[in-house]
Amino acid sequence: MAFHRPIVTEIQKGFRAALNLIHIMIGPRQVGKNTAGSAVLDSWNGPIRYATADMPVPGGPERIETRWHLVRKDTGDKPSLLILDEIQKVSGWVETVKYLWDEDRRNHTPMRILLLDSSALLLTKGTTESLAGRFYLHRCLHWSYPEMRDAFVWNPDQWIYFGGYPGAADFIHNESM
Repeated sequence: MAFHRPIVTEIQKGFRAALNLIHIMIGPRQVGKNTAGSAVLDSWNGPIRYATADMPVPGGPERIETRWHLVRKDTGDKPSLLILDEIQKVSGWVETVKYLWDEDRRNHTPMRILLLDSSALLLTKGTTESLAGRFYLHRCLHWSYPEMRDAFVWNPDQWIYFGGYPGAADFIHNESM
C-alpha cells in the first residue's frame, strides 16, 4: 500500500530531531502499528534490527539486551534503528530499556528506538516514572474517515458501517467472510 498514515511522518521527524528520545507507538490491535513501523523501517537509511515478542513465550529482558547489543555493533557513521514490537509482553522491559538507553546516552551511541505496544494500560504502568523524560508517545488509533477515504476510496457510509479498521477493507464486498 502506498498510503502512509501521518504517524509515520511524525515518527520520522522525531528521529531527525536534535533531542533523541525513545519513540513508543501505542494503540489497539489491527489499527496499523506494524504497518506504520514497517514504513518507518523501509525509509530508514542505516542499520536496522527488528524483533517481536508476539509469540507464545516472549522471553525476558535478555531478549531486548541481545537485540540492543546487535544494533550497537551495527552502528557506524549512520544511526541505527531498533524496533521492538509487542514490548509490553517482555517482563522487566521498562527497567531494561531504561538501563540500556541511559548507557547509550552516556556513550553518545547514535541509535534510534521505536517500541510498539498494543496494551496502553500495561505501558503506562511503568513508563511514567522509570522512563520519564526519555520517551515520546505516539497514539496509533482507529483510522479517521479521511485516512480510510484516501487509502481505500471509502465513502462516509462505508466508514461509519465498517469502522476505522484497515483490515475490513478486504471484506467490504463480502461481509460473510
